Amino acid sequence: MQVNPFPFKRSVRIEMVPLIDCFFLLLVFFIFGVFSMTMQQGILVDLPAAQTATVQQEDTVTVSLTADGSVFVNQESVAMEVLAGRLQEAQRTRPHPLVILQADRQVPHGRVVDVLDAIRQAGLQRVSVQASSEPT
Repeated sequence: MQVNPFPFKRSVRIEMVPLIDCFFLLLVFFIFGVFSMTMQQGILVDLPAAQTATVQQEDTVTVSLTADGSVFVNQESVAMEVLAGRLQEAQRTRPHPLVILQADRQVPHGRVVDVLDAIRQAGLQRVSVQASSEPT
């Protein structure tokens, strides 16, 4: 007579709850990994909205204007008087970069024109004014 090693008749089950937990953990890991790989060169400003706004993906120099009138080049605070020189230095390391101008919606128009003039004085011709694609 042969003895059954499994005296109870239970069907084999695969527990799904720990499996789902593992998949969510992997999903969160990859989402945070992707966010950490994105390169933010500018600082956070309240951008105006535009219906035709698109994302630029190329070698860029970001010039940011905050609501209080401060000027930043790639997250580095720069005085308005030395902005053209700082942009010329950036042009030496990157041939023909695209300058992305991020101006807060509260910045006066004259200040934006002054920054555009400094960009032109630095010899940079390719300028993109950044806007948000979402209406506020």
